[in-house]
Amino acid sequence: MKRQLTAVLSLVMLAACNSGKVREKMMPEITGKAGEVVFVIEDKVWKSEVGDTLCAIVNEDVPGLPQSEPMFDLVQIPSSAFTEIFQRHRNIINCVIRPDSAPSIKVANNVWSKPQIFIDISAPTGAAMAQLISDNRDKLTGLLLKAEQDRIVRNYSTFPDREVMRKLKKAANIEMTIPKGYTFDMDTNNFIWISHETPEISQGIFVYYYDYTDTLMLTRDRLIAMRNQMLKNYVGGPSEGSYMTTVQFDDVTTFRSFLMHNIYTAELRGLWETHGDFMGGPFVSLTQYDQQRGRIVTVDCYVYAGKKDKRNYMRQLEAIMSTLTISETNE
Repeated sequence: MKRQLTAVLSLVMLAACNSGKVREKMMPEITGKAGEVVFVIEDKVWKSEVGDTLCAIVNEDVPGLPQSEPMFDLVQIPSSAFTEIFQRHRNIINCVIRPDSAPSIKVANNVWSKPQIFIDISAPTGAAMAQLISDNRDKLTGLLLKAEQDRIVRNYSTFPDREVMRKLKKAANIEMTIPKGYTFDMDTNNFIWISHETPEISQGIFVYYYDYTDTLMLTRDRLIAMRNQMLKNYVGGPSEGSYMTTVQFDDVTTFRSFLMHNIYTAELRGLWETHGDFMGGPFVSLTQYDQQRGRIVTVDCYVYAGKKDKRNYMRQLEAIMSTLTISETNE
């Protein structure tokens, strides 16, 4: 009897899993622009401290850009307007005052469309909701940024340029998901340049590597110094004698470290400029220690877009960087 019951339960669970996969497969694709968030919240609550707290999060400046750009673009609607056209949106935050409930934040994926994130925030009062949102500011931002990045990676994985990826792996034993539209422009002994060019926008990826000597090589100042050396050697500007370099102000280039795929990773984020010319823009780099080959590996991405907004172009490059893997075996 026990065996029969176990078998029946297994079949029920399998059927439920399969049903969920089929349902998700049949879901419509998300709507909305990259970086856009729909807030479902009553007008009265929106005009209170709850709305002020939410606006402070989404309107915060994206770090490392040459001009002010908000972290997200917001659309606010009352619950009565939350119809199918908005239910399919990519990012939805639903804020509800529930007098008899404890403060809570619940996250769900692919509720009405795919790949969608739905965040439900509830609290007994407006003051409690504002406090809940404020206390979880970083968590909410992280959830939305991760959802945006995952979508970009998903799209790029569907349309990869396998030839560019093959060349990168062969030249440097590095794997990244590079989408179609990028070209493999330069390959020296230790410097690779991959780019996507349009008449108005340039998105570039530098990959460079050099021998490891000590842990100080992963400090902010040493990474900036090596970056400037590499760029001066290989990235010439439009004018004779000009070259790309890092804007040299202490409060411009930020440094942080974290684990990426369980590997210590150092990040630089800031602005680049052209020595001897007038071009410039944002950059972000990730650096890891390749213990197997005794080298430091840096992936460095930049955007040049004139006076255009640069937030989404940088996020596209950061999504590519998030797929970085140093191969365990040599090509």
